[in-house]
Amino acid sequence: YELRKFLSLLVDQNPNIIETLWVDESDIVFHNDIYDYLRSNRQNLLSSRCAFTYSGYAMSQLKRLKGHHGWINNPQPVDQPQQKDFVSLIRNFKTNSKWSIDQFNSGHRLIHYGNDLFGVYPVSTNHNLFEPKIGNLNTNNDDYEEFKSVVPEFIVKFNRQEYKVAMEKWKNYWTWKNNRNVIRSELEEKHGYDSKHAMHLIRLLRMAKEILIEENVIVKRPDAKELIAIRDGAWTYDELISYATSLDNEIREVHYKNTNLPKHVDLKKAAEIMMNCYEMFWEK
Repeated sequence: YELRKFLSLLVDQNPNIIETLWVDESDIVFHNDIYDYLRSNRQNLLSSRCAFTYSGYAMSQLKRLKGHHGWINNPQPVDQPQQKDFVSLIRNFKTNSKWSIDQFNSGHRLIHYGNDLFGVYPVSTNHNLFEPKIGNLNTNNDDYEEFKSVVPEFIVKFNRQEYKVAMEKWKNYWTWKNNRNVIRSELEEKHGYDSKHAMHLIRLLRMAKEILIEENVIVKRPDAKELIAIRDGAWTYDELISYATSLDNEIREVHYKNTNLPKHVDLKKAAEIMMNCYEMFWEK
C-alpha cells in the first residue's frame, strides 16, 4: 500500500495492517529505517477500536461457519424452488372440492387481481396454471374483462417474499457447493464445519482480548499448537460456537469497557508520523 493508505487502514485498526508492525522480530526478513520508525511508534497507532475490528471479523467468520454448517446438514435439493409451491388458498367457492394445485392445474387459468392475488377459473382449453417444468405462474390478463363478472372457483395468493427467500437460499447453497475449495470442503465434510475458519475465529477473538488487556499484539501465537488442533477438528461444533459467543461477549462487555487504550488513534499524531515518514524518504 501507498503510505497514506497504509496509515489510514492502521488508524482504522485493520487487523492485517496492525500485525505488520507487531510481527515477531525474529520473523522479519527485510526492513528499512521507515519501517523501523513506524514500528517504534506502533503503540501510538493502537486503539480500543481493535475490539470491533478483530471481533467483528471473527464474527463474520462465525456467521459464515454457521451458514456452511447449516448447508452441510441441510443441503438444498438439486431442483430450484418453484412458484407453484408458494401458492396458498384464500377462498374456496367450490365447496364440494378441496384445493390442490396439481388437481386444478390443467383446464384452469389464473386471473391476476393485484397484490399477488389470483382468481382460478375453469376454461375449455387445455390451459395450465403453471408453466411446465419450471412451475412459474402462467398468467395473462388480456381477457380480464371476460372473467371480471364471473365468480372464480378459488382465490389464491402467491407468497412472493417466501419464494424470493427460498430462491436466494437455493442459489447461495449451490454457488457455495459448486465453487468451494476442495480441501476446505473435505474439512467441512469430515468435521461438520470449516475447521480452518474455526481456527482463525478463535485466534482473532483471543488477540482482541489480549490487545485490550495487555495493550500488545501477539502475532507469533503462544497457543499455536491448540489453534492447529482446532484446525484439525479437535473441538466439536457446539463447543466452538459456545466458546466464541462467550468470548465475544466478554470482549465487548468487560475488556472493551475497562481497557486503558484510547478509543481512537490521535489523528494529529498519526499525521505527524506520516509526514516524518515522507521526509525520511524524500531526504534520500
